[in-house]
Amino acid sequence: MAKKVNQVGFKGILDVDFNTGEGTITEIVKEVENVYNFFETLMEFNGKHVTISIKEENELPTVDGE
Repeated sequence: MAKKVNQVGFKGILDVDFNTGEGTITEIVKEVENVYNFFETLMEFNGKHVTISIKEENELPTVDGE
């Protein structure tokens, strides 16, 4: 059976304020800052069967400590 996939991807800083219900994702691409409304993006998927994955990347220290 054929499938249609609707997905969105961001790579940036997630800033969520649970007290106000506001959230943004800030991507920096070639020194240009793009800010997206996180919850507005999620609303596109509201009520639908979804798979959610969140990943954090951290650089590991080298053996010489730099």
